[in-house]
Amino acid sequence: MMNIGFLYSLKPGLEEIYSDPDKRQSAYKRHLEYFNTNPYLSPILMGVVLNLEERLNKGEIQEDIIRDAKEGLMTALAALGDGFFWDSWRPFVAALALIFAFGNYLLTPIIFLILYNIPHLYFRFFGIFWGYRLGTDVIRLISKFRIQETRTGLRFGTIALLCYLIPNHVNIHSTLLLGNNMPIEYFYWGEKIVQGVGASILVTMVAVAYRAKIDVFMISFLLMISALVLYHWGILI
Repeated sequence: MMNIGFLYSLKPGLEEIYSDPDKRQSAYKRHLEYFNTNPYLSPILMGVVLNLEERLNKGEIQEDIIRDAKEGLMTALAALGDGFFWDSWRPFVAALALIFAFGNYLLTPIIFLILYNIPHLYFRFFGIFWGYRLGTDVIRLISKFRIQETRTGLRFGTIALLCYLIPNHVNIHSTLLLGNNMPIEYFYWGEKIVQGVGASILVTMVAVAYRAKIDVFMISFLLMISALVLYHWGILI
């Protein structure tokens, strides 16, 4: 999957480590094996591998150590990177960008790209230095970023942003409010309360469906059907 790109990135370092062509070829073959991880965190693993290859060349470790460390870190970094960058950070930044978009800020796409790219470019640039300097101990450094706790915070943040967006940009009307001759200021606040409660219920239902591992396309389809039904009843316009 990603083995060719991984070896291409390692190649300059391997050429520096191995002056013997036979050892260099063995290293090339070693890293042509199956490889797949999160691309944003892969530089960390590159640094670790170069550290281990140097130790192998000095006779300090066996070849199996490199394979075992690579497979273990590959899986761990894939879980951390995919869960943080794609499942948590990207939805949060997208929801935040929508707020700017509804405010008619022309720089919204640029704001989205800047916010989204800062953390992963940081890990890409510094990751290879961390891995090379610390070797397999780099996992202790990664744990200091508290990625799992940050993921949870970002998910709650995304829900909060959606709860703000929906009542402010989707018109949800209640027939109870429309049928009463109440002062316009009471009607306005009543509408906001209805929209806020409706948004909270909607986002909670989607969150529960996602936690229940219902397919995202099925969730989207059910939302579309619900919107049509609510429109038919005159509640959602």
